[in-house]
Amino acid sequence: MAWRGWPVSWLWVASCGLLLLVFVLLLSPRSCRARRTLRGLFMARSKQLLFRIGYSLYTRTRLGYLFYRQQLRRARNRYPKGHSRTQPRLFNGVKVLPIPVLSDNYSYLIIDTQARLAVAVDPSDPQAVQASIEKEGVNLVAILCTHKHWDHSGGNRDLSRRHQDCRVYGSPQDNIPYLTHPLCHQDVVSVGRLQIRALATPGHTQGHLVYLLDGEPYEGPSCLFSGDLLFLSGCGRTFEGTAETMLSSLDTVLGLGDDTLLWPGHEYAEENLGFAGVVEPENLARERKMQWVQRQRMERKSTCPSTLGEERSYNPFLRTHCLVLQEALGPSPGPTGDDGYSRAQLLERLRQLKDLHKSKNSCFILNPCPFQLVKPFIWPFAVGQRHRLVISHLPLAPSWQEQGVYTAESRNQKSRSGQLSTYLSWKLEVVEQQSQEFIKFHILPMEQKTSLLKQDDQLAMTRMVKEGEEVKTEVTFFPRPSIEGFVSQAANLVLLRVMAWRHTVPSNARFLALDSEGKLCYSTYQALGSQTIQVGHQQVEVFIVEQTVHSEQGIPVSCQFYLLSDGHLAKRIQVGSPGCCMITKVPVLREEDDIEPRPAFKKKPLVWEEDLELYSRFLDRKEELRISHNSYLRQHPEAQALISDFLLFLLLRQPVDVVTFAAEYFGPFAKRRPPTPALRSSNRPSPFRELEPERSEA
Repeated sequence: MAWRGWPVSWLWVASCGLLLLVFVLLLSPRSCRARRTLRGLFMARSKQLLFRIGYSLYTRTRLGYLFYRQQLRRARNRYPKGHSRTQPRLFNGVKVLPIPVLSDNYSYLIIDTQARLAVAVDPSDPQAVQASIEKEGVNLVAILCTHKHWDHSGGNRDLSRRHQDCRVYGSPQDNIPYLTHPLCHQDVVSVGRLQIRALATPGHTQGHLVYLLDGEPYEGPSCLFSGDLLFLSGCGRTFEGTAETMLSSLDTVLGLGDDTLLWPGHEYAEENLGFAGVVEPENLARERKMQWVQRQRMERKSTCPSTLGEERSYNPFLRTHCLVLQEALGPSPGPTGDDGYSRAQLLERLRQLKDLHKSKNSCFILNPCPFQLVKPFIWPFAVGQRHRLVISHLPLAPSWQEQGVYTAESRNQKSRSGQLSTYLSWKLEVVEQQSQEFIKFHILPMEQKTSLLKQDDQLAMTRMVKEGEEVKTEVTFFPRPSIEGFVSQAANLVLLRVMAWRHTVPSNARFLALDSEGKLCYSTYQALGSQTIQVGHQQVEVFIVEQTVHSEQGIPVSCQFYLLSDGHLAKRIQVGSPGCCMITKVPVLREEDDIEPRPAFKKKPLVWEEDLELYSRFLDRKEELRISHNSYLRQHPEAQALISDFLLFLLLRQPVDVVTFAAEYFGPFAKRRPPTPALRSSNRPSPFRELEPERSEA
């Protein structure tokens, strides 16, 4: 590298300066703009000086190992059972077992089930790999390391010490820890029936290797363990090479068969497919794969393996020869007409766009969110005539204040059949939400309460459904990576208002949402144009937006929202339903939000015990009621006996529904008893009902 020509003193001065800068930024709040900018600088500007210094410290000093150990501790605490659920593949006596390690890495065990021999690929967490070895009851004889980075080679020391006969393979150019058997291009490692060929693929690092398990000895598909060269719909960063070097390495992989299984080193599938949708939005193969990946990640299932045939159809880094990408992003061929050089330019451009796409942390699945709240605001506006949505800024906890949290409420002011209250961040991410829906059926009333609470690394959902007397409660936890782009009910109302303001709906508007069963799915938005409708005695122009919730189970549910120019909801129709909601009077349209002024003075709390006059009135009234109650009981002694008998029966029977039991008990004493009780009990019949037939016979 270029560091060999540097004087040692200058390298140490630059290193100390970088450490001081990192230390200062670590002490700053997480929401600090400088801290976020530095991370984006490191990830997206790989040719700048600060990144090179940091990368050199990570790969050449003990600081990199200490950083790896910190990552390992955090991942074990955060994912005690691994970040994903994996399924092994068995091919005629050869077993490939993925092991989820760290926050998104994969290690692999390749097992010859007949000889009980195993080969580990990139064992970054020795504890997790050793647990899998003991569970399978095999003997570890070899470790295959794709490159030197600690998240792929950190477990070499512990495993090689624990297994005395274990050999560590890797490239001699990469300074791999505890390397015992260097490999070169096309070298073969033989373990039992396993024939594993090493292929040199520099670019990510100078000595990066991928390992190809030959499928002929066991009459199965070949398996490619690609490390950080190739991912599902993505490729690794070029840390120690050029775009031409990386392109040559990718072409080496392209020469393999379509049925070759791809086992990557990281779980980047959903993010990579999202970027592929930006550069190739019309790719149907990518769309189908994205839907499958989203279903897998909702259940925290692994997306490995893919096949090279599939990757050729949607991975943009393997499609630099396609005219669609060349016309959209690629440079024109040079004066010499060197097609290889133009493909390298296109690959470098794709890599830059991918880094910028990741650093944006958008709340769209495919596109950055165009609706971010950029100023403190208060949004009161009616949703029909009975509902009112209020969005305002409130002082909250310090950690939420840094994020800029706002509160939103929606409620039915008359019947109280529905209520929604939530806290939203600047990016419309839900921090906390409470929603309640109540359907007043006379026979079987229904009530549903849903609570969402954002925690450190997940979103907790508590859902309670009450049908009559039956109550069902379930709690679900969604990992933070799986809910990027999630739009809650309140955020949906805000988005609809912004769409009405702008009179447009972004193309490919697609978000994560919850269906009626509380399952994660995705929703899409579509503009249906403008229309003039009759509201009361006036003609008003509305902008129509259709939202479709695509549930994994059942048919999609579509709702059409008719919005006035300032965001008022004038009409709502659920497609396929005979009913609709519509306002009867045109509200007062506002071009700007009404901001309520803060009171000049705080309201003084009333402590009525300290008010002598008020407290004296309270004591007088209390004594008056006591005398009145005693007088009534003296005049009606049967009332005291009746209440005593009722309490005795209540303690003897101990019914679940006390109200129904009381209605059945006091029913015979009523002057006009209804033919059927208003409330029905699930307990055994009351003994007072047995008197009815005798009374009718008499």
